[in-house]
Amino acid sequence: MRAVNNTDKKEIQIQASYSEAHFIGEALSSHRFLVQRLYGMNSEEEKYIDELLYAIRNPSVKKRRHESEKDSLEMEI
Repeated sequence: MRAVNNTDKKEIQIQASYSEAHFIGEALSSHRFLVQRLYGMNSEEEKYIDELLYAIRNPSVKKRRHESEKDSLEMEI
C-alpha cells in the first residue's frame, strides 16, 4: 500500500490492493461505531468517517500492471 498526500489539491491518494482497501474499510467501520457512542448519531465526526468510507468503497480505479506487482487500485480521498 502507498499513500501520497497532495496538499495543493487537499487530497490523499491511496494505492492499495483490494484486500488492503477492505481492511481499511473494516477499520473505519469499527471506528465509526466508537464515534457514534462518543458523539451520537449524525455528528460531524461521523459524517467525516462516512465520507471516507464512501470514497474507499467506491474508488476511482486505475488498473496498473507491473511485472513484480499485482493489480492495484488508486483511490482519491
